[in-house]
Amino acid sequence: MLMTQEHYDLMAAFERFHSGRFDREDKSLWPKGVIYQDGLVNEMFLAFRHGYAYSQADTRADIQNVEASRDVYRNDARTLHAALERMVAMYESEFDHENTHKWRPDWLVDALACRNALSGEGI
Repeated sequence: MLMTQEHYDLMAAFERFHSGRFDREDKSLWPKGVIYQDGLVNEMFLAFRHGYAYSQADTRADIQNVEASRDVYRNDARTLHAALERMVAMYESEFDHENTHKWRPDWLVDALACRNALSGEGI
């Protein structure tokens, strides 16, 4: 991360939000963790940088968790859709489609509604 645009942007953000002497050390010392000449400012920056790194790692973990959850829900929806298709296919032929007032059991009405909703989303 050192000497990248991300690091320079992080230094600029740190300098905007903190006060102190921001004289920088020679870049050859940066890999050793010595960025600023003022020791207190340097320690504050290292803590700032660690917090930033933790935030980035936490964000990546959150994104991975969301993607994994999304994939599980998508697979569950596909399984549900397949089960509803089979169930509706077994029973729908018993009902008269011409007579829309003819009674249908609630479970079949619900299954048809779920099937149609899932089909409409392109699952």
